[in-house]
Amino acid sequence: MIQELFGVDGIVSACAVILFLVMVYAMNHLPKKKFSFAARVLMGAGCGTVFGLAVYALGAAGFGLSPSSVSGTAQWFSAASRIYLGLFRVLIGPVIFICTAHLVIHTPAFKVTPKEVKVKKQVNTFMVTLSCGVGLAFGILFHVGSADGGFGAVQAGGESLPQILLGLMPVNLAADLLLGKAAAVFIAGGLAGIAARRMSGKYMDTVKPFFDLTDAAFSIMGSVCKTVIAWKPAGAAAIMAALTAVSGPEILWRIVKFLLVLTLAAAVMLVIQLLLSAVCGVGPGAFFRAGGEAMVKALKTRSGSACLPEAQKALSEGLGLKKEITDEVSAYAISSGMQGCGALFPAMALAFAVHMAGGTFTPGMIVTALIVVTVVSYGITGAPGTATMAEFAAVMGTGMEGAVSGLGAMIAIDPIGDVPRTLINVTGCMTNAIIAERRLRE
Repeated sequence: MIQELFGVDGIVSACAVILFLVMVYAMNHLPKKKFSFAARVLMGAGCGTVFGLAVYALGAAGFGLSPSSVSGTAQWFSAASRIYLGLFRVLIGPVIFICTAHLVIHTPAFKVTPKEVKVKKQVNTFMVTLSCGVGLAFGILFHVGSADGGFGAVQAGGESLPQILLGLMPVNLAADLLLGKAAAVFIAGGLAGIAARRMSGKYMDTVKPFFDLTDAAFSIMGSVCKTVIAWKPAGAAAIMAALTAVSGPEILWRIVKFLLVLTLAAAVMLVIQLLLSAVCGVGPGAFFRAGGEAMVKALKTRSGSACLPEAQKALSEGLGLKKEITDEVSAYAISSGMQGCGALFPAMALAFAVHMAGGTFTPGMIVTALIVVTVVSYGITGAPGTATMAEFAAVMGTGMEGAVSGLGAMIAIDPIGDVPRTLINVTGCMTNAIIAERRLRE
């Protein structure tokens, strides 16, 4: 009875569970001064992988762990993994609603929107959608997340465009928040923000509590997100232990394949950015000469915002573009439309999760994903852990909640995936500024 309650059937499996719990606890208490956050996450992923493979090997060899023992032990791994992933699932809906309302109420209102603002938003939306399309294309083509080694294909059929749009609209805010329907929550948050901002002109005393509440909720939400993200080393350990204990070494190839395809997709997106910049009068050579410092810093720091000063300097001084335009456009792109973290990566993470769950893509689902990921890139503005939030929103927002467990591997490899996607964030903000400056100059 006691053994059944604790999911163990012998001393070996009991020891495995105890060691697992000790490992998870230890991973979240590694010295922060000695190891960077990225190093701690990778250490957690590495320890979890070794632990899971050991359990898998012992079970396969029959050394003290029967198949039922492995199953019972893996329940502990799976439970810890699902608990951690569940925290992100809970956060997605409120994060999008609060971030959207906060973004809207703090956006300057214009009676007639200036051309600069229109161009900035148009270019940003186009580039985010394009980056999302590249991520989806490579994720589907190379069948990332699937055990199959061949190329993937898109199935015929699926929903019509009217059905897709209807499914993305808000119906019940409580249910939409609970299910993480990203587009619906974004629309609801946007409407609330627009209404509050409109009323603030004449009735600021009446709506000021909403402004204050939104600002307070935004600050609290950010703190909660940072707390959950801070547990990534332990989460990565639990996730990789759960994956490898059941699937063995095979799951590692899927993860390595994802990283290789992500790097290839990032390279293709960079080429596209260079081509668009060349069309606007900035050749690849000039782009690299001026932006080289920002690009190198992006690879080292993995922080787009930290590279913004160098990117803006490259645009104004290195390329001789209008500083007042390029500064505004690049800052906007690095916060509200990150082409790497907010589009390319979550789109490919969606493909990984869907394929890992045994699902396939249809034209309707691809259209849905393009809309959801583009919307989410604005709906998570200011939220910590942009890429992580975006990937969960992409999966849940497309109605693939059952595939969320596939995002566990993305948590474990996040510091590695952060390198190519941050580079695309930085080169993307430069490309946006070049395109917008050229359009406004004309």
